[in-house]
Amino acid sequence: MTALVLAGAATRVSRSGAVAAAVCREVRLRGGDAVLWDLTAQPLPLLGSGPCTAVDSLRRLVQDADMLVWVTPCYHGSYSGLLKNCLDHLSTDDLRGKPVGVVTVGASLAAITASEHLRTVARALGCVTTPTQVVVTGSGHHDPGFAPEHERLADMVAELRVLTSATLSLRRSAGLDVLPLAE
Repeated sequence: MTALVLAGAATRVSRSGAVAAAVCREVRLRGGDAVLWDLTAQPLPLLGSGPCTAVDSLRRLVQDADMLVWVTPCYHGSYSGLLKNCLDHLSTDDLRGKPVGVVTVGASLAAITASEHLRTVARALGCVTTPTQVVVTGSGHHDPGFAPEHERLADMVAELRVLTSATLSLRRSAGLDVLPLAE
């Protein structure tokens, strides 16, 4: 199983980037493959700027991924503009039926709001979100205080694997490339 991890921090060195790397490690520890798309290192143009090979590459990675993890800092009570722009470049057809895990990083538990916003966006795009979301607070995942969040991260990745197996089985049994949206 392949996970595409989208990292939405606006700076090259960030706690969100470190947490995204931890997500990739956790996926690999559980026998999966992980591809990291750092939106600072691999920027996308603003939506509506015209064709772009980076957007084409991202869409192919999303289509090929079995599951997604969206990692974002909490900026002004929500997820980052970089991640919003990234998601705006994707269509429901790209995302329908994809299991998604949500991870937010912030100075306080107010980052939960960003997680809830992303979960709503994921559902609107036809994704299946994990029951567990991860909110990392404090100074990051290198702190001893990251242990509880790391346990939640491990739980979320385990849930992603189960959801991925289930959605793949449903698609195969129905003879579909993607799961249809409920009407």
